[in-house]
Amino acid sequence: MIEIIICDDDKGSREAVGDLVKEFMNSRKIEYSVKKYADYDEKFIRDITPGGKKIYILDIETPSRSGIDVARIIRRRDVESIIIFVTGHEKFSKLVLKKNIMCLTFINKFDNLKEELKLALVDALNFLENNKVLRITDNGITYSIRLNSILYITRDSTDRRTIVECDKNEYRLKMSLTDMRKLLGSNFIQTHRSCFVNENRIDTIDHKNRIITFDNGEMIDLLSDTYRKDLK
Repeated sequence: MIEIIICDDDKGSREAVGDLVKEFMNSRKIEYSVKKYADYDEKFIRDITPGGKKIYILDIETPSRSGIDVARIIRRRDVESIIIFVTGHEKFSKLVLKKNIMCLTFINKFDNLKEELKLALVDALNFLENNKVLRITDNGITYSIRLNSILYITRDSTDRRTIVECDKNEYRLKMSLTDMRKLLGSNFIQTHRSCFVNENRIDTIDHKNRIITFDNGEMIDLLSDTYRKDLK
């Protein structure tokens, strides 16, 4: 579930952004919710909480507070959520970029809003997906594994363990490969009956020799005819 929080004191702009968000998210068939606010009032501030996947789409100025000040509050409580500014005050764009609030982008609501917001949401979803953390409890131990650190996941049939191969660590879990697959994002693709790879980490694919090389130089030969046609 992705929570999208929109704040704009202009009702027309607020509803327009909300409609564009719904159109985009429905086209991606992603589970989401939308909250809309007319002001950075106390209720909005109370609702700023860490945890979960959130995308804030904020105006620069409302009667109560500046969007820049609110972005600072968000960052003090939550460093992982996405912040997108959508406003007609383009003069503030350089000021926003100078502040240490980790804003994804600044969009002028009067200049190709639909296309620019769509591109921003694509980037936001990619960021949230790549920074997702798997929390798995296996044999009494809880592991926190960042999805984008995973190169591939395979199955050792000898000791019946699922191996999660990361940049710096290898996790050997009792969890089945099938159950592990249910936790992964769409960027994990099957290359072999006992292997899933992180497509975002692939550097090259040698189809002739059936070798996959990852962006850290590691190589595997788990590429079968059944699945390699699906690889780009």
